[in-house]
Formats: sequence, structure tokens, C-alpha cells
Amino acid sequence: MATSSTEQRELDLVEKVDFRILAVANNEEKLQQLLKTFLPPLLLKVGSDYASVRNKVVQVCQRLTTFIKQPSIVLPVAALLDQYKATESQLIKHFDLVFIQHSIVRLGLVERRELIPKILPGIGSDVSASRAGLFNVFLRCLRDFKLPPRGSKEDETLREQIGLQDPKDAEFVADWLGKLLLLRITAQGSTISPGLAQSDVPFLTLNKPETWNPAESGLSLPESRIQAVNFLASGAFTDQERFLPAIYAASSSDFRLAGVGDDMLKRSKVSLEDREIVHQLFEAHSRLPAPYRIRILGLLSKSEISTTFTDEILAAFRLDVATQRESPDAMQVDGPPSSASSSGLELTKVHRALFEFINWVARIGANKPEFSKIRSLLVTLLREFVEAQGWPNPERQSLDDNTLRSRAYETIGVLAKGTAMSDTERMVLAQWLFKSLCEDPTADVVVNIDAALSSLAANFKPPHNPGVSEQLHALILESMVKTEEGNIVRSSRHAATKWANQCLPFSDIYARWVDILAVAGRRDERSDVVEEGQKGLDPWTYYANDEKSKTLPAWHDMVITFFTKTISYGGKPDADMDIDNGSSFGNFPGQCIRAFPVAVDYCKLTLFLTALKDFTIEPGWERQLSATVHSDLKTRRAIRDYLASSEHSEAIFCLLRSAFDGMLLEDTEIAEGCARSFVELASFTPSRILAPLVPRAVELLSLITSNKREIRPLACSAFGILAAHPANSPASINKSKATLADIAKNLKTAVGSELNAVEGAFNALAHLISRSVYYSTDKDSNVSSDLGDVFPTLDSVSSRTLSTQEALIEAYSQLWTAGIRVLPDVDKDTISKDFIDPLVLLAKKGNEKAITALGRLTMSLPSAETSSDEQGNDLVALILEKLFALYELRQAEVHFTVGEAITAAIACWDSEVVQLTLNVEASGDSYRIPKRSGRITTVLEKLLTDCKNTKPSLLKASGIWLFCIIQYCAHLEEIQSRLRECQVAFMRLLSARDELVQETASRGLSLVYEKGDSALKGDLVRDLVSSFTGSGPQLKVDEETELFEAGALPTGDGKSVTSYKDIVSLANEVGDQSLVYKFMSLATNAATWSTRSAFGRFGLSNILSESEVDPKLYPKLYRYRFDPNPNVQKSMNDIWKALVKDSNAVIETHFDAIMKDLLKCILGKEWRVREASCAAISDLVGGRPFQKYEQYYKDIWMAALKVLDDVKGTVRNAALHLCIALSTTLVRQLEESGNTASARAMMNEALPFLLSDKGIESGVKEVKYFATHTVIKICKKGGKALNPYIATIVSNLLGSLSTLEADVVNYYYQRAGEDDRDKIDKLRSSAVSQSPITEAIESSLRTVDADVMVELAPALEEAIKTAIGMPTKIGCSRVLSTLATRHTVDFKPYSARFLQLMEKQVLDRNDEVSQGYARAAAYIIRGCPDEAKLHFSDRLLKLYLESEDEARRQKVADAVLALSKISPDHFNALEGKLLPFAYLGKHDTDDYVRKEFEEVWDKHAGSSLSVARYVSEIVELVQQSLNTAQWALKHAGALAIASAVAGITKASDVTGQVNVENLKTLWPVYDKALAIKTFPGKEKLLEPFPDFVSKSKVIWQKDASFGEQLKKIAVREAKRNNNDYRPYAFRCLWKFAAARDDLTMLPTITEIVTPYLDMTVDEDAMDVDDKANINNKARGLDPKSQTAWAAMEAVAKGYNRAKMQEDAMGQLKEIALALEENAKKPDFKKPYIGQAPFDAIRRVFWYGCVLELLEAAIKGGEEGAGSPDPQVLQWYLATLDLDKADTGTEDQRLLRAKATMAAVVVGKLPKHASGNALSEIKEEVVKASTEERSLEVQQKWKACLILLD
Repeated sequence: MATSSTEQRELDLVEKVDFRILAVANNEEKLQQLLKTFLPPLLLKVGSDYASVRNKVVQVCQRLTTFIKQPSIVLPVAALLDQYKATESQLIKHFDLVFIQHSIVRLGLVERRELIPKILPGIGSDVSASRAGLFNVFLRCLRDFKLPPRGSKEDETLREQIGLQDPKDAEFVADWLGKLLLLRITAQGSTISPGLAQSDVPFLTLNKPETWNPAESGLSLPESRIQAVNFLASGAFTDQERFLPAIYAASSSDFRLAGVGDDMLKRSKVSLEDREIVHQLFEAHSRLPAPYRIRILGLLSKSEISTTFTDEILAAFRLDVATQRESPDAMQVDGPPSSASSSGLELTKVHRALFEFINWVARIGANKPEFSKIRSLLVTLLREFVEAQGWPNPERQSLDDNTLRSRAYETIGVLAKGTAMSDTERMVLAQWLFKSLCEDPTADVVVNIDAALSSLAANFKPPHNPGVSEQLHALILESMVKTEEGNIVRSSRHAATKWANQCLPFSDIYARWVDILAVAGRRDERSDVVEEGQKGLDPWTYYANDEKSKTLPAWHDMVITFFTKTISYGGKPDADMDIDNGSSFGNFPGQCIRAFPVAVDYCKLTLFLTALKDFTIEPGWERQLSATVHSDLKTRRAIRDYLASSEHSEAIFCLLRSAFDGMLLEDTEIAEGCARSFVELASFTPSRILAPLVPRAVELLSLITSNKREIRPLACSAFGILAAHPANSPASINKSKATLADIAKNLKTAVGSELNAVEGAFNALAHLISRSVYYSTDKDSNVSSDLGDVFPTLDSVSSRTLSTQEALIEAYSQLWTAGIRVLPDVDKDTISKDFIDPLVLLAKKGNEKAITALGRLTMSLPSAETSSDEQGNDLVALILEKLFALYELRQAEVHFTVGEAITAAIACWDSEVVQLTLNVEASGDSYRIPKRSGRITTVLEKLLTDCKNTKPSLLKASGIWLFCIIQYCAHLEEIQSRLRECQVAFMRLLSARDELVQETASRGLSLVYEKGDSALKGDLVRDLVSSFTGSGPQLKVDEETELFEAGALPTGDGKSVTSYKDIVSLANEVGDQSLVYKFMSLATNAATWSTRSAFGRFGLSNILSESEVDPKLYPKLYRYRFDPNPNVQKSMNDIWKALVKDSNAVIETHFDAIMKDLLKCILGKEWRVREASCAAISDLVGGRPFQKYEQYYKDIWMAALKVLDDVKGTVRNAALHLCIALSTTLVRQLEESGNTASARAMMNEALPFLLSDKGIESGVKEVKYFATHTVIKICKKGGKALNPYIATIVSNLLGSLSTLEADVVNYYYQRAGEDDRDKIDKLRSSAVSQSPITEAIESSLRTVDADVMVELAPALEEAIKTAIGMPTKIGCSRVLSTLATRHTVDFKPYSARFLQLMEKQVLDRNDEVSQGYARAAAYIIRGCPDEAKLHFSDRLLKLYLESEDEARRQKVADAVLALSKISPDHFNALEGKLLPFAYLGKHDTDDYVRKEFEEVWDKHAGSSLSVARYVSEIVELVQQSLNTAQWALKHAGALAIASAVAGITKASDVTGQVNVENLKTLWPVYDKALAIKTFPGKEKLLEPFPDFVSKSKVIWQKDASFGEQLKKIAVREAKRNNNDYRPYAFRCLWKFAAARDDLTMLPTITEIVTPYLDMTVDEDAMDVDDKANINNKARGLDPKSQTAWAAMEAVAKGYNRAKMQEDAMGQLKEIALALEENAKKPDFKKPYIGQAPFDAIRRVFWYGCVLELLEAAIKGGEEGAGSPDPQVLQWYLATLDLDKADTGTEDQRLLRAKATMAAVVVGKLPKHASGNALSEIKEEVVKASTEERSLEVQQKWKACLILLD
């Protein structure tokens, strides 16, 4: 029973509510009030336990939905929402939500906003089915939600205010707002939204098409997205929560979403190293369309941890690469989804982003163990991508496709570099890339393929197992021989050569073979291929960065492989030459034959390097090796011994044979290289190895007798080595001798090629005979017999060509060296005549072969020690005498040859210079001619004596000859015993003035020191000291000792500085006498020495390394390393390197001493010392920590800037470089360290100095420029460390803006006109804005704070007050603007003071400056107190009203306009003062001022109606302006008050009400303005007057005096005597009459205007050709006509309107009579104004005026009374020119027709019937209708005829 009663009670309650609802269902207001109370409780019953109750409630609700359809009914949404949140019943939630959704759109904006804090709490935990509906309600409320400014306090607390404290709620809302960004709705309502799950779309659409259809009260998807993304960007969400939605937004095609999304991502602090975040990114990538994947890949490319997600990486790769067709992202467009496939551009972007990511993965994930699992697979996938595009020849070659393919290849290279692939996989990939390189036709892609190959090469670092080596050999060799034909579009030779060098060891023979082919395997080979090949052949280049032992290729294996085996390439090369396959050329077919000499030479060089174990391989080793092999006996013996003991005789022979074969080829270039290699190698080869080649010597005869001059000498040497070989029988040798002799005997008759053969025969014969002597143990061998019959004397061929003579001289030299006397039995005179004299003759001409032959001739003469024959001694003496006589020869090179000849003459075979000529394995020493001891002593004494001679040429020659004797004979006792004397001689030579003599002496001293033993070295040092000092240890240098020419190093006082004196002075400072030797190499840089390989080995390094160095030497020596003279510099660097083993350690130890010395010397007297000191300091401080030189830093700056103004240009340049180095160091320190102690310390030292009078304020232009430049760079990088100096920096830099301006600007500015000056000022202002100085100032201001402002404000104020230059003033204005905008808070305390300062600055006479200060004032005013703002505005107004010219008013206008534009809010706060001011200014008579104030007024007032708000203020300002003495201001005030009157009267037209009080307020000032005498433009004052009269009717009706005053003003103005003004006054007069229906003004008007209706010509009147006159004439009316028309119009329209209604015909007659006043006798048929002078007036104006009058008459005729008067109507018709129907324009003719028709209508009126007058015009109307051309006018005439009928 209880249950029943409860159920019944609930039913009763529901029924009561139902009944009450039914009772008020027709009353919307009452129904709404009822539902507001009872609807939530009613819906609560839906959750009743009783089915009957629930059913009843449902019924009520269903019925209720029909009652609440009216738009005015709004349900209690807030209460329903509270109930929704409080209940757990799903049914109650459902019904609550139904009624919430009903009224949510009917709520006001504020109410909807207030619902959000109710909706969001707990939404993330709500699991009910109605949650989707609640989210939709939230979206509707969000549309109206006003977000606070980002970053504000309200934004920071927004999360709590809207109820998102629970992270679960925030995550839910952010997640679904992100999904909303992915939703796509078509116009048909279909939803296909890639990226959303199947269940997501119903949640967002509620399964209702109208949900997102604005036409059906649904939401707008684009607008909702925009609001959602802005909401996400607010403080309601954390970066983590909005991360994915931000990506969705940033990837959108809607720029409004993308911009906010980008900003969210940029501001996001989400760590991309969070695994969960990265996992979300990969998951999103797997489901989203292409644009989103592009953005996600970009983010993943910044995450290191993303490289460990191997499975996801592979999935992403497969997805993006496989994406070839995908529906486009039309998410942002609410329309039908496009059926088109994804654009190619979109796919390209996806692939590009993917490759960027994979590239990132390859580089960053290389060392991660997880990545190794997929590296190889990624390479495979990339290969598949490339192949899918078409491989190796792509199907498409667009720019995007090429870019992607390039990126794919590049990524393959990066991946392959560290991929642990098997040998097979690596080789397959390498083959694939090589094929791509050869066959891909795209040039841009090839670069990346080549890079990929280079990266892959890192996987093939040697050593390799044999299998890999073989595969590499095959791959590289095959790539090396591919030619551009068929599918192959380019050569892969460069890549193959590079692979050979990188992947194979240097000892690999096939790699070197590839290099040889690269160097010379083809004609016209690319330079990069040749260069790469040369690098591969050079052991120094190969091992440059490898500290391991340098393993050379096995030369013997190379020889066998290159010349005996066939190298397989895997292809068939071209064969251009028919070569026997069994020869040495098997591997050199076709063009490869060019590589043959290279291969031979390389094998030879490798053999030499192998033989010379102690030879150091360093840069230039080939040249050094060649010089050593040719000039060093020890080296030659080492090579010979190596070959003699070598186990590879077969290889040696093979190399010799190959070189021999190559020598026989026709190509001269190939043959010459092979011949040279053969001769060099054969010179060291044992006889037993050469034996098999001996029979082939005869093959050389063709070369010996050929025309190839380069090859003939080499062929002769080779022939001598082979043909004279012991393996040849004496008979064979004699046969060869006879053959050659037969050819040589043709000398007398031979010419041309025969003569070349003869010359070769002589040379070959000499080599044959001389080598036979060397080979033979029997000195008296008969091979040298009968030579006199073959060889002619030199005297007999003296008339022959020089070539023939030199051939014979060379032949004789070979014979004489072997001790063979061609004519053994001749006497002294004969020898002298036949041989010595011809040789001397050529020797005097500098012929080196002749000089050499003279020396060798003495070797064939008997020695005094072995023979009693004095003839030999006499001839030796004669030859020596002749050689000594050659001292006058100028060529230095020749003197070395003379020295060698003298050495050979006195030491014979004991001289090394002779021994170097032996190129066969000699048997015994029977051929060796011993030294001539006596001659050695004699010659030595002579040379020592001649070294004391004062004759320069003899001195030079003697020094060189003495040097040569010591060079080649120092091992002889005769020389050793006198080395000390030689030293003395060289010391004397040091004082010679000739540079070469000094060089010789310097090298001679070093050589003497080197050749002596340890005891001798000590003696030499003592002798050296003694020679300089006499006895003491202190060195004294002769003032005449010079190592450089006089004047080469001037001191500026007429003297010269000499290098030798400086060096010895340096040694004096140190006190180490042995150091003199260390400085003797100063003069060793001349080309003479460097070109002679004999001196290549000699230097001073060994001497230098043996002595201790005094620390006092280091500062001096360090400075000398930077001497301006390059020779001194190079020599000192050599000395430094030899003295100092660890340069850094020495500099660190002696840093202070070096720096102090340099700071002292940099200000010294000698310019080269100052210049060297600058360079030395720059080098010394470079790269060192600041603490090391902190104590010297200021001194360095001071010295550097002082020297920057040096008198010597080179010193200034060096100082500039030092300053640049100091500046760069400081800036780099600031960049890298910022506000660290070091950076602050550097600035504390540098800035005060740079900002002082020695820096930026210096009077020296260069110093000032550089100091400013340095300060600019410091400002850009200084940061907060600048704060203590900002005030000084800013003030100084502001001054620099003017002082550093180019002088030429001021020059042209002073000579320019006013207009040009304005243009120049604009350019100067623009230059200041773009100036690096301005940029530096703004950079320094970035860190300004309150403490800085304390010093900056006074400094800036002073700078503003004292600024003179225009650029400085512009800069000051910019600084003020910057401070006011960027540092508002810190600047605020000073803003009032600076605003007051601006009151004066805005009046600067320069327009650009005043405008700049005006803008600054506009910025400053933002932070000023109200009092300062008011004072500033009052000051501007005062300046305007007190201005004496338009210039000041222009400045004030600029200031007001700047304030209006820049700080509109603050302008609005002052608008009570400034807008009336602007209104006054906009009527200024100056165009510039007027335009400026018009812009202000238009921006802030908007229209003339705004005048009503400021009537009193405007009146007050106008009153002030009218009271001033300046007419311009009076006129402006007058125009302003007139405009104000017009504005007030127009406002009444709009509102329909007249503000009488405003009119009363305006009138006194308006009256005063009208009283001003006429001025140009005063007519504007008259324009509003009639309207004012009309609107002030209430006033003049009550106040008769006021009305009378108005009349007086109108009449007064009409009577003013101003021709230009009069027409406007007449017009104003009739308009006044029209406005005053209480006055009859026509008589007054007639009286005033009648005189001006007289159009007769006044011959006495002056024709004033003014501007107005010209304009009127242009329009067809002169001023007189204008005035006449104004007078006619005043009469015609000045009638009383009320009388026209009463008596229209009477008024018409009165008007006609008034216009006939000037007629002598009025005639209504011939009107006065119908005369010819009035023709133009009638056509232009009168027809319309008549029409207007007659229409008024028609109206009056219908309503009023009156009597007909035909004459009046006849008068008006007569003025219409009916007899001239075709005259005038179409519009004029139409007006005439209308006026005629109006006249007919008036005449037809019963009261005005004028039948006679009308009948008279009928004919004229018919005629006009007939002649009329215009249809419209014709129709009007026809209508007129109908009326007439």
C-alpha cells in the first residue's frame, strides 16, 4: 500500500505539472517561467522506480516538445546541466541533454560562456552514451567563449576557471578537439575522415547530418576548428596534452589553423626523447594522410630515441614509399571529397620527409645496437624505391623525382657506411651503384651516387681476404675500362680510381695499375681522374694521415704483372694498334699505350725507393729522389749494390726489356720516357742481368741516327751501355764501331737528316768506346785506336752548325773522361789549336758543354806525377788559365760549370763530379786518372787569393769555384787541410755587395762546417769568432756587410737596413757565437741554388740542433719570423723550426718575454720592425686563452690603434689586420662564452679604451672607423655583459652616425635645391635605419634594465640636446622609440622628461628629423602620466596657434598624425583636445598641414557628424585663431567654423531635429568669420550660410534683429568688390532669399546684380590673366560671363516662394522685368538676355533655370490665383532659342525641349491661357522636331506638339 501511495504521489505530481503546462501552453512567457521551475524536477522523475511514472514523464516530454518550438522559449539549460552532472541515471542524462541541446542555441552569449565551467569537470570520466552530445554542447559554447590574451595572468589560471583541473578531463577534451581537426564533412553529409577510427565519427557527428550543417542550426566545421585550435593554444592545456592536436593543426591546409599549430609546436616544451611521445608519433603516422605524415617525420627527425624504434621505422618506410595513390586531404574543406589521387607534389614531399628521417636515423642511430638489425633492410628498401622509379634509367626525370632519387642514393651511402653486411651483399651493392653511376642519365643524381660509392668504400678498408680482393679487382678493373656507348652514358673511371685508392692497400699491384691507367690510359682524360690517379701512385699522399709503416708495392711483382701477364678486365677494350700479344705491350692496347712509360717509370721509382731504405718520403719526394740519384755517389752505390744482390734478376731484366721495347716505339713522348727510364736503370744494373739485352743493341741504331733530338742522346747512352758490354765479342764491338764510323765519315757532305745521323753516330761512337774502356780491364784496348781517322778536330768543324759542334764536343768529353787521347802523338801547339782554342771560343760565349769539355780534356793529358812529359803539365796549366779567364761571364750558372771543369782538371777521377758520370759496372780502375795534388794546391791558393780581390766579377767567380772544389773534393787531404783558410775566404765574401756572392759565402760556410770533423768544427767556430771580433767574444759587424741591395729595406732616413747586420746583432744579443752559422742560410733562397740539385741536401738543420739556445733569442727570433721581407721571413722560419723542437711549449714558457718585446718594438723607429711586431702579436694571441694575455690586452689595443695611423702604408695594413684579429677574438669569445668571466674581462679591458678619445672619438679617421666597427660587433654579441657600458656606447655610436657619414653627402646636400634636399634627407634617413651602427645600438639596448636606465637616460638626453648632424638626430629618435616600446617599464620613470624634451625637437628644421622625433613622442606618450600627456597636447596646440609660418604648423601636424597612428588609444584619451585641434588643422590653408590633419580626423572622428560632439571646443579654437595676427590662421579658423556649421546642419538632416543650441553657439564666431575681408577660398564660408538660415528659422522668427542681421550679412557679402568672390556671393544671396519666405528679396537682388548683367565690352577694362580666368576660359566662360550668369540666376531664383504659389504669373513677370533692367526699352519679343553675348550662358545655364521657374509656376498656377499675361510667356519662350534648334549639346537641347513643354503647360492652364503666344511657336517646335537627331529629344518635342494641338 505504501508503494502504491508513493507511485500515486509521483504520478499526481507529474500530472499536476502536466496540467499546469497545458494551462499556459498558449502563453509563451508564462510557459517559459513554468518550465524554468518545474522542468528539471519533472525530468528527474524519468529515473523513477515506477514504470508508470517514467511512461507518464515521457508522454509529457513528447507533448512538451511541440510547445517549445517557438524561438522565444528558452529552457533552464544551466539547471539541466547541473542535474546532468549530478545524476547517474542514463535516462535522466538523456532527457536532460535533449532539452539542453534544444535551448543551447537560444541562450545569450554570456550565458553560453558561463556553461563551460559546468560542462568540462568530469567529462573525461563520464562513460555514458550521452557524452558525445555533451561534447557537442561544449563545442557550441566554445564558439562564443572569449579566450584571454596568451601569456596573461588570466590565461595562466584559465585551466582552473573552466574546470579542467583533472588531467583526465583535459586529456579527453584535447584528444577530441584534435580529432575534430581531422573530421571531414561533405556537402551531402557523408563523412570519410582518414585518421579517425570508425567509432570517432559518430561521436563527433551524433549520427545526424544536421549536426555540422549551419543552415539547419548546426555548427560550422571550419569555424569550430578555428575556435578549437585557439582554445588548445590557451593556458587550459599543457604542452603534452595538446601535442598531437598541434600537429594536426600545423599540418592543415587552412592557413588559420596551420599558423596557430606551428606556433604551438614552436612553443612546445615536449621532449622528443620521451618514448611514449615517439610511440604516439609513429602510431599517428601509421593512420594519418600524407600532409600529417610529413609533419610527423619532420619531428621524428629531431628525436634521437626515435632511431631505436626499428619496427616502426620499417613500417613507416613501407607505408610512405608504397603510397602512390591516396585520396587528398580535403579535411579543411566542407565539400565533396575529391576523387582525384594524391598530387605528385604531395607524394614528393612525403618521400623527401621520409628520406630526411631515414638519413637522420642512419647518422644518429649508427652506433645503436637496435638499428643494426634494420640497416641492411633499409638499404634494400631504398634500392627497391630507386628501382621502382626505373633503374638504372628512370622513367620520369622531373626535378622532384631527381631530387628524391638523389636523396635515396645519398641515404643508401650513409646507411651503407656503417652497415654490417656480408661480403657478398657489399659487393652486390657496390656493383649496383657502379652501374647506376654509369647508366643514370641525370647529372644532378650522379653526385649523390658518387657520394654513396665513397661512403660504401669505407666498408672495404684493407686488408681483405683473397676472395674479396679478387672481387674488388674485377669490379674496379671492369669499371675502369667501360666506355660511353650503348646504355653507358658516363665513365666511372674516377670512382673506380678512388675505390682502388681507398679499398685496396698501397701495396696492391692492381690498384696501382688502375692509377696508372687513370693518369695516362686515355687521351683527354678528365683532370679529376688524372689527379686521383696521381694521388694513388704517390706514397706520401696515400700514407699522409697514416702513422703506420709505409709498405710499398713489390716492384718485381708489378713488373711481372704489368709486362708479362695479361690483366683481365672482364670486358673488351678498344684495339687501335696492332701489337704482338707476346710482347711487353699486352696490357697496353689501344689508347692504353700512353700509360706504358708511366708504368715503366713507376716500377723504376718503386725499385729505387725499395733500394734506398733510409730515403724519407715527404712532399716533393720524386724531385728529391731524382736529384739524389743523379748527384749523390752514396745513393748510386746503394742502388747498384741492391740490384747486384737482388733475387729478382728476372724482374729487373723484364723491366729493362720493357723500357727498351718502349724506347723503340714511334711515339716520341712514349719513347723518350722509356729511354730515360732504361738509361737510368741500366746505369745501376749488373752486367750479368744486362747480358740478354746486348744483342738488341743494334736496334738502337735507328734511334741514334733519327731526327728525334730528345731521344738521340738517350739512345747513345743506352747503346754505349749495351754495345760495349763484355757479353759482346770484340768483333761485334768493332763491327758496331765500324758501322758508326762509316756514318760519321759523311760529316763533310751530310745535311738535314743525314747530318742528324752523323751527330748521333759521333755521340754513340764515343759512348761505345768510352764504355768499352770502363768495361775492359785492359787499359790499352785497341778499341780506341784509329779514332783520329773518324773524329775530326774541333777546329775543323768550327764553321759547322752549333748542333754539330756540340755533338762532337760531347763525344770528345766522353772520350777524354775515359782517358782516351784521340790524337795521341800531336804536339802542344796542335792540341791548343785544334781543340783548346775552339773550346775556349765557345766557352767565352757561355757554352757549358765546351767548358765541361775543357775540364775533361785535361784528364786525357799525362799527369806530372806519372810522366816526365812537361807537355801535359803545360797544357793543363794552359787550360786552367783559360778557365780562370772566364770570370767575366755574367751567367751565374755558367760559373758552376766552370767550377766543375776546374775540379775535374785538378782532381780527375778523385772528384765526385767525374765519378757521377760512370754509368756501367766497371771492371777494375785502369781507366781512373789520379788527382794532380800539385795542381790542387796551386788552384786552391789562387782561389783563396782571388777571394781577396776587389774586382766584383773575379770575386764572384772565385767564390763559386772555391765552393765547387769544396763541394766535390772536400774528402781530399789537400782540401781538408785548408778548410780553415776557406772559411776565412768565405767570411770575406760575406761583406761583398753582390747578393749571389753573399749567398755563395753563406752556403760555403755551411758546407765548410759540414765537411769538417768535430775537432775541425770547433776550430772553425773559433776562427769565425776571431774574424769578427779580433780577440773578444763579442761580435762586431762591418757596417758595409750587406745581404740585401742598398735601398731594399730603407729606414726612412736615407739609410738601408741589411739582413746580415740584423742577424749578427741578434747573435750579439744572445751571446752565442756559434749561432752565426745558424743564420748563414738567410741568402739561400735564390733560384740559382734551388735549381741545382747538387745543393739540395745541404742545410743548417744539423748545426742548429747541436747548440743550446739562449732564452733572450726567442723574442727577437719570433718577431723576425714575421719580417716584411719574404726572404728574411722564410729563413727565420727555417731557423725557428730547427732551433725549436716544440714551438708551443717554447712560446708558452717565454710568452711574457715575447709579448713585452713586441709591445716595445711595435712603437719603434723602424717601419719593418713595427710591421713585423703587428703580425707577430696577432699570431701570438690567436687561439690562446684570454687569461694568458689579459694584463697586456689594453696595451695591445692602444698600440694597434696607434700604429693604425702609421706613415707607412704596409704598417697600417698590418695594424689593421692586428685590430681585426683582436676584434674577431673578442667577438668570438662573446659568441661562444656569452656572459662568462673571460668575456666580461675582455670587454672590461677593451670597451673603455675603444670608447675613449683613443678609439671611437679619435681624430684619426682610420682609427675612428675601426673602433666603431669593433664596437658594433661587440654590441651584437655582448649581451648582458654590455650593461655597464650601454650609456657610453649608445651616446658614442649616435655621434658616429654623423661623423662617419660620407663627406660627399654633405657636399651635394649644400649644393642641392630644396626638392633635392628632401630626397637626399629621405635617403639619409633610410641609410641610418639600415646602418650597422643603428643595428648595433638596437642590439645593445636589448639588455637594458632599470639600473642601466639610470645612466642611459641622462646620456641620451645630453646626446639629443647636443646633436648637430641629421643622422645622429634620426638615431636619437629611433633609440627613444626602442626604449619606449621594448623597455616600457624601465623607461616609464623617464618618459615625462623625454616627452617634454620632444616639444622642442619635433620643431627641428629638418623634416625627416622632426618626423622622427614626432614618432618617438608618439611612442613615449604611452608611458607618460596624464599630466604630461595634457601638457604635450597643450604645447602642440600653442605651437600651432603661435606659428608664424607654415613650416611650424607642418611640424605640429606631423606630431599629431604620428600620435594618431602610433598610439591611437592614448590619442583617444586626449581626443577632447586633439580632435577639435585636428578639425581646425584640416582646414589649414597649407596643403601639407591640411592633408595631415584630415588623416587624423578621418581616422578618429570618421565623419562630419562628429562635429556635434565638439562644438564648444571647436568654437573656442576658432575664436583663438581668429584673434591671432596671422592671416593663415584666421582663414583656417574661418573655414573651420564654416565647416562646423555645415556639419551641424547636415546632422539635422540625418536626425530630423535641429540642435538650436549648437547653432547659437556657432553663430557669434561664424558671424565674425564672415566679416573677414575676402580671401581665396572664402566662398566656402558662404556655402553653409543659406542652410544655416533655413535651420535657424526658430531663432529669427523669435528674434527679428537676428533675422535682420542675417539679411545684412547676405547683402553685404553680395556687395563685396571682389570679382572672383562675387559669383558665389550672388548665389548665396538667392539661396538666402529662398530660405527666407518672410522676405521679398527680389528688388534688393535686382538692385545689386543689375550692373553685372551688362555684357557690353568695356574697352578700358584690364584683361587680368589669372589662374581662375584661365580655368574659366577653359570651360568656355570668362569671369564676366560667370558673374553675369550668377546675376541672372540670383534674379531668376531670388523670388519669394510663397508669392510664387499665390501669383505665379506675377512673379514670372517681375523676374522678366528685372532681367530687362539694362534694356533701353523692354521688349518681350526680343529679351535683353536673348542677345548674342548671352548665347553661351543661355545654353549652359538658362534653359535649366527656365524649366525650374516654369515648373514652380505650374505648381503655383494650379494652386494659386493670378491673371494671364501672354507677353510674359512669350518672353520666356523667346529666351529658349527655338529658332536655333540644332545648337548646343544633346543635354542642352533636351532641357530646352522640356522648358518649352513647361511653357506650353503654363500657357494651357485655365488661369494663364495664352493661346496666341503658343500658336506662334508651333512652327518652330515642328521644325525643331524635324531637325533633331536625338530620339529622346525628338520624343519630347512630339509630346510638346501634342500639347499644342
